[in-house]
Amino acid sequence: MLITPAEHPLDWKRPPVITLLLILLNTLIYFGYQGGDEKRLEIAVHAYLDGGLLNRERALFLESIGQRESLDSDERAYVDGMRRQELARWILYDLEFENSLHQRPDYQADAAWQNAREQAEAARNRLSTIRFGFIPARFSVQGLFGAMFLHGSFDHLLGNMLFLFIFGFALEIALGKAIYLGFYLLSGVASHLLWWALDPVWVSGVGASGAISGLMGMYIGVYGLRRINFFYWLGPLIGYFKAPALWILPVWMGKELYGLLAADDHVNYYAHLGGLGAGFLAVWLARLSGRLQMDEAYLHKEDPDAPFKRELAALDQLIGQFALAQAAARGPDLLARYPGRLALLERLYAVASGRQDKALLSQVLKQLFALPDNAEIKPLLLRLAEDSAGPGQPLLSHPAVQLHLLQKLLRAGEGPRAMSAWRKLSQTAQPVGQLPALTLQLAKQLGPRQDLRGVSELAQYLRKAFPEAEQTVQLSLYQQHLGR
Repeated sequence: MLITPAEHPLDWKRPPVITLLLILLNTLIYFGYQGGDEKRLEIAVHAYLDGGLLNRERALFLESIGQRESLDSDERAYVDGMRRQELARWILYDLEFENSLHQRPDYQADAAWQNAREQAEAARNRLSTIRFGFIPARFSVQGLFGAMFLHGSFDHLLGNMLFLFIFGFALEIALGKAIYLGFYLLSGVASHLLWWALDPVWVSGVGASGAISGLMGMYIGVYGLRRINFFYWLGPLIGYFKAPALWILPVWMGKELYGLLAADDHVNYYAHLGGLGAGFLAVWLARLSGRLQMDEAYLHKEDPDAPFKRELAALDQLIGQFALAQAAARGPDLLARYPGRLALLERLYAVASGRQDKALLSQVLKQLFALPDNAEIKPLLLRLAEDSAGPGQPLLSHPAVQLHLLQKLLRAGEGPRAMSAWRKLSQTAQPVGQLPALTLQLAKQLGPRQDLRGVSELAQYLRKAFPEAEQTVQLSLYQQHLGR
């Protein structure tokens, strides 16, 4: 059975940075650190066998495992016939047998036995699952936190990281990065504490599933009784349904309780229940206290651009009613609150250029020229180039405007359209310092189009205005190359 929320599509404009870092951290630990466990275990097995411990402990271990697991005769024969290395591995991982062995009077009285055991256990304790795994019967703070970043297999890692991503990307936006990370770690710790309190076994537990179960509980706490979309997979049945989020909590809890009471597998249902309950209570109680601030606009799927769209529609209405004076009056405030919005710049450019409003046009052009170069701004640049080339636009003919326009058009690859701006700059009384480099750049855009007349005009200007410039020499050579 699988039921997961499907309420929000992933918004890469607001990437889940903490979630992605957690996934990266877990992955690096698994492949970078846990990848050395096989070598560590091999060293521990050699230490165990070289110390002669298997001969001392074999019968004791078979007796212990037989009592604890209620092995029948065939199972006892199988265990008794195991290879020495395999049996040594099993014994080294059996912490309950190790604990009972340490209590034996004959072990405590045998210094050689203790010394050999200590060496084998020291080598075994370097294993990630023993060093940082959580062992309820041997409580440790490093295991309490470390276990949630370890995994028993690649499949274990892959499954956990998938669910971390599914739940994490929405919760990180809704709760904020700091609260989200804090509640994630709290859920992981709580999952281990419940296991420690209810089932203090001599087993090392690893995995992020307790913390991820906490994310599931947080999701329920965030949405409460709000109806949200869920994806379900029940055997042959696959689909979506909508229900109050809180209704799914008993379903998830019931699934874990059923697994705890009836399932015969290695899943840590105590950790799942502890994380699920802790995550839900952390968010729910924080909301009740009024201390939790959430991104309600995101949760309600409100368009973050809605205020701008309303302002733009109101501006369009004024322009449509030919109330250009009112539209121009609103322009500076809109530009201040929504800087760099191309749709706004396009409308206000038309208003400012039509009214010859120098102040408004100056603000529009300043924001336009500050925009990054991309295909979206090209239509407005071409319109500006066309307007400035025509008569009756003294505001657009200013050298500073033409210089910015020339640079933008060249970066957009619009050499032919840039000729008008270049000509205006070349006719200024005071030569523009950037013009030699821009002239050479312009020539290299006209050359592939076989505009030899344009290249000749550019070369003649440089020879006259900047005879000593390096670009003059380069352009002469380029002109010769085109003429071959």
